[in-house]
Amino acid sequence: MAFSLPVKRPFNFAHVLTSTRLVLLPFFLFAIEVGRQQSGLVPTALVPTAVVTGLFLLICASDYYDGPLARAQGLDSDLGKVLDNLADITFLLVTLTYLVRCGVVPWWIPTAIALAFTQYSIDSWLLSKKSANITLVSNPIGHWAGVLNYIFTGVASVHATLQQQLLPAPLYQTVLAFWFVYIMLAIGMRFRFFLQAQQQLLMRDRG
Repeated sequence: MAFSLPVKRPFNFAHVLTSTRLVLLPFFLFAIEVGRQQSGLVPTALVPTAVVTGLFLLICASDYYDGPLARAQGLDSDLGKVLDNLADITFLLVTLTYLVRCGVVPWWIPTAIALAFTQYSIDSWLLSKKSANITLVSNPIGHWAGVLNYIFTGVASVHATLQQQLLPAPLYQTVLAFWFVYIMLAIGMRFRFFLQAQQQLLMRDRG
């Protein structure tokens, strides 16, 4: 009688790398708060600013390398993509909600990002024909919106750590306005992309 032994899959280090963003998040916020609580002189906030910058670069590295690592291990999957997106949105919304409380970021920035992520999740589900296994469907402008969300969150975090003295007020407000406009543009383009993809699926089904 032959027995089939289960094939042992290699440990997925990419999932560990993805979870790094969530592990580092409390330390990241604490470092920002330490900088904000300094005596009011920017030089005293330089050490926590260096810590915030270092942690942010580690968080960005975890986001950049988890996908290639999963592919190198042959373990890339839709589940990994979902976990990656959940780690991203958790890091962004928790950080930005904290920055809203600090008065550094207006409430409409995290609200717009949450709206964009909800749209992304729902139309991915619809384009996957409401299957149990959701395949996240991306488009180029959405990718760059994600990149800008990270960049501007990093800028706002350092700005908060330096007691809002990283950028002159007019320049910082311009950055926030550009950020919001691009998010809304991404939402509009995403909706257009969804309609086009839906139309292609209908034409394929009819064919």
